[in-house]
Amino acid sequence: MSYFNPEHRRRKSILPLLTLGSLCVFILYYAFAANQRTRPILPENAVRPHLVHWLEENPDAWPAQDPIFNPAAVRRIYQRTDYRLLWFDNYSLSDSANDLLKQLTAASSGNPSSMVDYRYHLGYFDRTLQDTPQHLQMAAVLDVLLTDAFVSYAQDTQLDRIKPRSRPRRGITPVQRDNQGFRLVALNTRQQQPPAEPSGRKHFRGYDRAANLGGQVRSRSYAREYNADTTSQDSGRRYFTTTRRQYRDSNSTSNSDSRVYYNQGRSNTAAVPIRSANSEGPYYEENRPYGNNVRALRNELQRLREMSASGRWRPIPPGPAMTLGARHPHVSHLRNLLALYGDYESYYSYGGTDRNRFDRGLHQAVVRFQRRHGLRPDGIVGRSTRKRLNLSPAARARIVEMNIQRREALPEQMGSRFIQVNIPAYRLKYVENNQVKLAMNVVVGKKKHATPEITTRVSKVVFNPTWTVPRSILVNEILPKARKNPSGMEKMGYRVISGSGEQLPLTPQNLSAAGAGSYLMRQLGGEENILGRVKFEIPNIHDIYLHDTRARKLFSLTTRGYSHGCIRLEKPRHLAEALLRPQGNWNQWRIDQLTSGDKTTEVDMSQVVKVYITYWTAWVDGRGNLNFRPDIYGKDGLVDNQF
Repeated sequence: MSYFNPEHRRRKSILPLLTLGSLCVFILYYAFAANQRTRPILPENAVRPHLVHWLEENPDAWPAQDPIFNPAAVRRIYQRTDYRLLWFDNYSLSDSANDLLKQLTAASSGNPSSMVDYRYHLGYFDRTLQDTPQHLQMAAVLDVLLTDAFVSYAQDTQLDRIKPRSRPRRGITPVQRDNQGFRLVALNTRQQQPPAEPSGRKHFRGYDRAANLGGQVRSRSYAREYNADTTSQDSGRRYFTTTRRQYRDSNSTSNSDSRVYYNQGRSNTAAVPIRSANSEGPYYEENRPYGNNVRALRNELQRLREMSASGRWRPIPPGPAMTLGARHPHVSHLRNLLALYGDYESYYSYGGTDRNRFDRGLHQAVVRFQRRHGLRPDGIVGRSTRKRLNLSPAARARIVEMNIQRREALPEQMGSRFIQVNIPAYRLKYVENNQVKLAMNVVVGKKKHATPEITTRVSKVVFNPTWTVPRSILVNEILPKARKNPSGMEKMGYRVISGSGEQLPLTPQNLSAAGAGSYLMRQLGGEENILGRVKFEIPNIHDIYLHDTRARKLFSLTTRGYSHGCIRLEKPRHLAEALLRPQGNWNQWRIDQLTSGDKTTEVDMSQVVKVYITYWTAWVDGRGNLNFRPDIYGKDGLVDNQF
C-alpha cells in the first residue's frame, strides 16, 4: 500500500498557527498601547539656540507676529534660567501655564479694549494652542510669549492698570491735623506694606493683592482718600493715611471717614458719602485744546491737493493682512504711504534696515493712522485699515471741502461753554474757553433713524427722568410687548396715562385706548427706565435729547449707530456735574444721591450752554491732526467714504 495514498495521509492541525498569530497580535497591541502612553521627552537644552538667537543675537529674527513687549525683562528671566522652557512639561503646557492663561482671560474679559488682548497675546494663544505643540521652535515661541504676558500682567496688577476707575486729582497734598491746625506731612506708605511674596504664582489663581496689603494699595489708578480718625498712640496726633477708594463691590465702611484737600482751602472736614452702585466716580477735567479751526482745514486741503498733483500716492495692492513682525513686499509700500500721510517718521524705525519687515516703528504709525480714522487701534493692516489707506488724496480733498462748508455754517467762536456732538465720530465734547473739559463716546441714531444736525442749548437736567413713548415706537414695539406680557412691562415701570394724567394699569382696554391715540404710555423713572438715570433736555423740533442708557456694552464698539435718533451718553453724570458746577454745590456725591431711587428731579440751567450736533467727516483736532470718519448717513455723496 503506497504511503502517498491520500486516504492514509494524516491531516495537520492549525491550532499552533492560530496560537502563534494570536500571540503576535497580543504583543503588537500592547507595544502600540505602551507607545501611546509614553510621553515624548523634550531635551533639556533643545530650545537654547533658538532663545539665544531671538533674545540676544538677532531680535529682528523673532518669527511670531506678536511682538515681545518686555524684551529686557524677558531676556533677564531666560538668562537666569539658562534659556530653558519655563511653561512646558515636555511638550505639554504645565499647570502654571494653564493657570496663567485662565487669569489672563479673566483679566481681559473685564476690559473691552482690544489692546489688553494684544498685550497679553491672547489672540495668538487662541490661534496656536488648538493642539499640543510638536515642534521645538513652536514651543519656544509660545514659552517666550507666555513669559512676556506674565511680565505684562504682573506690571498691570502691581499698578492696578487693568481696569482703572479713576485718575488721581493733581496738586493734592496730604496734611496732618493737630492743635495748631494743618501742616504738610511726608507719609512713607512703602514701609507699611508687608514684604512681597517670593513666589510668582501669587499672580495666579485669582490672587487678591488688595487683601494681602490689608486694603492699602498705592496706585496711580486710585485717587487718595485720607482718614482723619487714625490716631497715633505715641504722639496723640491724627494722621491721614492712604486708603483704597471704595467701589460698588466694597462693603467696608468707616465711622467718620473724611477727605481734606490742601489746595481747596477748607478749614473743616466733610463726611464722605458711600458711593452708590450707579456712580461713575469722580469727574476730572481733561484740559485739552479743542482745535477744529476752519483755517487748519484749509491748510490740509491745500496739502491734499498738492499730494494728489505730485503723483507720489499709490494704493496698496490686494494682499494678506500685515502686522508686527510680518515680512512682505507690501510692507515697504505701506511705509511709504504712511510717510506721505505724515503718520510715519524715520526715527520710528528703531534702526531697522529691512524695509519689507513690519517693525515697531511702522506699528506705531499704523496705530496713529487708525486713531485718526476711528478704527480699532490694534496695529493690524486688515481689510478696514487697507480701505482707509487706499482712499485717494483727491477723494480726501473733496471730503475736506464739504466739511469746510459745514464748519463755516457755524459761528467762528462757538461760545465760552458749549457741547459738540460729532455724529460720524460717535463722540461728545464739552468745551470751556476752547479747552476740552470732558469727552466721551456716544451712541447715535441708526441710518433709518438718523440723528439730525441742529444747534440748540441745554434747557434743563433731569434726574430719574420719565419717558413718554413716541407714537411710532408705541405702535410698532411697546404695544406688542405689553399685550404679550403686561405684568412684566408694569414691573419695568410702564403705565397708561389718561387725559387727566392718571396712571392706569396695562389692561387690554387701556392698551387699546393707547393704541387708538386716546391715552399715552409712559415709563416711570427708575433703574429700568430706557433713558437711564439722567436726561438733558435740548429744545428742538425733532424731539431728541441727550440721555443715559442701560445698554452700556454699546460704548465699547467701534461703530455705534443703534438709537432711534437720540444721543446716548457714556458718562451722563460727569456731564451733569460739569454743567451744574457753576450753579452751586454740585459734585459727585449729590448727583449720585439724586440718581438713586425713582424720584424725578428737574434742574433748570441758569447759564446758557450751547449744543452743536454736527456731521463732520473730516476735522483738525487740537493737536493739529487731520481726522477722518466714514460717511455713515451718505451725506457726502462719495461712495469711497461709505465703508
